[in-house]
Amino acid sequence: MKFNLNLENINYIKIVYNDSDGVGHYAKAVIKRLGEKEIFACMKYEKELRVPLPQEVSISFACDNALYSAKTTLKLVENEDPYVYFTLNTPQELEYQQNREYFRVKMEEDVLLSFAGTVMPCKIYDISANGIRLKLDKDIKIPENVMIDILFSPKNVKTKARFIRTDKEDGIIKASFTFVNISESSRDIISQKCIQKQLNDRRRALM
Repeated sequence: MKFNLNLENINYIKIVYNDSDGVGHYAKAVIKRLGEKEIFACMKYEKELRVPLPQEVSISFACDNALYSAKTTLKLVENEDPYVYFTLNTPQELEYQQNREYFRVKMEEDVLLSFAGTVMPCKIYDISANGIRLKLDKDIKIPENVMIDILFSPKNVKTKARFIRTDKEDGIIKASFTFVNISESSRDIISQKCIQKQLNDRRRALM
């Protein structure tokens, strides 16, 4: 579809780029100016970004009721504390992704599932920034409200969660949970891990 978004439609953007070592990252930014040829956006400065320029990047537009993606060129990155500024070419075409931002990715990371004085080590089956499925060694009774500690490196994500259901598929017991009152910083960590996993899977598929 043709690019037809305006500034009022867009809550924020995510720019997926590679650093000088070819490692994938993303920047979550707010658009300050949207023109026919250029997008000017910024995010809070946390550390200096050193990005090879220009480079082709993926960009996602998070709107109230939908998520759109496109390919474009990242032309300029300016580190000026307290902000990092991005200049990109305005894409001509958009692809409708989904009516929510949270895509699900398979990965295996360690998790501690806690409830009623019990702490159970588990593995992730798949995860999004909205919820998680865990692989269990045995089918057990799980209460509605639990704590989940995802042992990501270098920073864990610990959050309340609500138990949805347990399924058994291909001999694997999977317990589904929705995150409850998870912080935006924790959502960002999960989103970053999901993006990195997708990029790594694509690289391996091309080798």
